[in-house]
Amino acid sequence: MAKSNARDSILHAALQEFSEQGYDRATVDSIAQRSHVAKGSVYYHFASKEAIWVALVQSRAGRLEALTKEVLAHEGASLSDLLRQWIDFFWEEQEFLSLFLSEAWRDRSREQLVGQFLNRLLEPVATYLDPHSPKANQEWLAYALFGAIAVPTLHALKSGHADKESLYAIIPVILGRFT
Repeated sequence: MAKSNARDSILHAALQEFSEQGYDRATVDSIAQRSHVAKGSVYYHFASKEAIWVALVQSRAGRLEALTKEVLAHEGASLSDLLRQWIDFFWEEQEFLSLFLSEAWRDRSREQLVGQFLNRLLEPVATYLDPHSPKANQEWLAYALFGAIAVPTLHALKSGHADKESLYAIIPVILGRFT
């Protein structure tokens, strides 16, 4: 197995393992077994189970950050367009969303990592909000939008009421409060 394929396989297996077992109960042995690589291969790519978690956050967060910038860069882009894309992203990445929301604030190092990601993700949103929203702290509004989409999406997925159309329907209600 090529190096990048092994790394990707380990990340995919770790995401499944963390999602099913929880971070604390997941082991490097179980991740190795699930990814069909030797335990030594896991340690070749990642120094620890925590390093795997960090790599998962960085890879998925990078994709969400790129998606956010791409949507807002389009002429005529709207917050509604962005929030629909966030719902779609979280829908596809439901294991990551669950892991992220449950593990992101476990300790100081994670808080720093998550804070850096959220700042990068939400800076273009805050910039977009600046001329479009009432005089309030645009950074806090951007964080509120993220939570207003991430948490209901996770709830819909976990509760078995998985219906993206219902989630799309809350966007105008949310945006009525922001614009």
